Amino acid sequence: MNSVVLLQPPIQEFYLTHKRTIPYGLCSIAASLEQAGFETKIIDGLTCSKSKVLNYPKPFEYLNEFYGQKDGSLFSLFHEFRHFGYSHEHLANQVRRDQPFVVGISSLFTTYCDQTIETALAVKRFFPKAYIVAGGHHPTAFPEHMLQCKAIDFVLRGDGERSMTKLCNCLKSQDPSCSRHPESLDLKSLKAVPGLCFIHENHTHISLPSRETDLDTLAMPAFDKINSNFYQRKKKAAVTVVASRGCPFHCSYCSVSALSLHPGFRRRSTDSIIEEIQTQARQKEIGFIDFEDENLTLDKEWILKLLAGISTIFKGQKVELRAMNGLYPPSLDMQILGAMKDSGFKTLNLSVGSFSKSQLKRFKRPDVRRAHKNVLDMAGALGLSSVSYIIGAAPGQTALSSLEDLLALAGQRTLAGFSIYYPAPGSLDYSLCRKQNILPEEFSLMRSTALPLDHTTSRLEVVTLLRLSRVLNYMKLLADQGVSPCPLKWSKAGEQTLIEAGNDRNLLSKTLLEWFLADGILRGQDKDKKIYAHKTDPDLVHHFLNWTRDHKVTEVNST
Repeated sequence: MNSVVLLQPPIQEFYLTHKRTIPYGLCSIAASLEQAGFETKIIDGLTCSKSKVLNYPKPFEYLNEFYGQKDGSLFSLFHEFRHFGYSHEHLANQVRRDQPFVVGISSLFTTYCDQTIETALAVKRFFPKAYIVAGGHHPTAFPEHMLQCKAIDFVLRGDGERSMTKLCNCLKSQDPSCSRHPESLDLKSLKAVPGLCFIHENHTHISLPSRETDLDTLAMPAFDKINSNFYQRKKKAAVTVVASRGCPFHCSYCSVSALSLHPGFRRRSTDSIIEEIQTQARQKEIGFIDFEDENLTLDKEWILKLLAGISTIFKGQKVELRAMNGLYPPSLDMQILGAMKDSGFKTLNLSVGSFSKSQLKRFKRPDVRRAHKNVLDMAGALGLSSVSYIIGAAPGQTALSSLEDLLALAGQRTLAGFSIYYPAPGSLDYSLCRKQNILPEEFSLMRSTALPLDHTTSRLEVVTLLRLSRVLNYMKLLADQGVSPCPLKWSKAGEQTLIEAGNDRNLLSKTLLEWFLADGILRGQDKDKKIYAHKTDPDLVHHFLNWTRDHKVTEVNST
């Protein structure tokens, strides 16, 4: 009654970015459990480089007309739907070997909740003696849904470090001869665990999410519990840091905004973050650090102190820093950007949302347009590159409005990050979509790759916008190289020349781009090297080509 296994399930998706799947939350929970005297093990279902191609699940079959044909060019989107990570049975077999009395399973994203449920079912089948606990954003948003799975005994809502520890202490104190079922346990003790949800005598007990008010009092994450060698970038360790939780802004589309069910904005001290990074740097050679924060640079004094500390740790070493969740442009000035560059930032991920004043109002997002332009100017002077993120296909948003956002980025020194909207559970917009009856029928469809909404922007339009963003970024990269693609009339001779070019993906893409500029048909090349036309919206293509004929696409790395 002292061993706890924490488990990250596999994922089924069109693509996976491994450096963003480090189970940071499980490491933090493991540290709290260890501090309380429990033995812990993290089983990471994603530390497997192999993946298995799957048939499109039935709810995804409508995507075949958009993704079904493989494309070898740089304008390709998605093609194969895959199972990333170990099988559910393999993970369950590992649990059976470890014989824990509690298994905690992470369920961070609603779209992957089926994988959490499948993992729980497999674990209960292989080792029915263990209590199974589900935690993460999805159980926080939908505790009743997770408890419908008979294999899941408990759900923990909100921050899990102390609540998981209290639950394990509660279960450990029970009579070992009791049945491993919530109904055989002391109800008063269970109700005292913050954030705990369970079913007792056909009554579902739902608690408010647990909230950690002082993040500095939590134990340092137990990164020694994961396979750091798997999470590498250029043969050096890639690490994740979570410097804060929640968000003070009110953006309607965000599941951690001040309007969501997520607890409010809390930030760690710079000393605790520096200590965490320093501890990891002693144990391995770090080459990449990703800050998984929504608002890393809001407090100028705080971020400058943090960056100075990081620079001291890695003095004379090459370490790249990134804030992949996005940076808030109004919070950035030349002093902060200079410190970011000195500490290892090369690329700025900038959160814009939209360049449309009316759309920003619908998003309840501050207007960052002027600040964004100023940041690009400063970044250019410092030699920093940028990716600017906009959102398309949101409720009430038109395809033409999204195209105008793309074209606004075409003339600026930045790559275009086009994010397809999906209704994030817990966000204000999720409630809006439910009221308008436009939510996808399945939880698994609440992901950008599923083109979840077919509302004021059609699926054909959003696929076209996504392909045009790839075209635009390629044109920017060519402009960096001093290359101006010229319209080239399509011909069978051109097709033959392209096939004989072999596996030169850049030559393929440049030729397809030149044909596209000439006739407005965006093509791909299949696995047999045959050229075919993608389905696109002709009006959007027409507007895009008219703009490129009248305006210059700005380079990314110009100064």
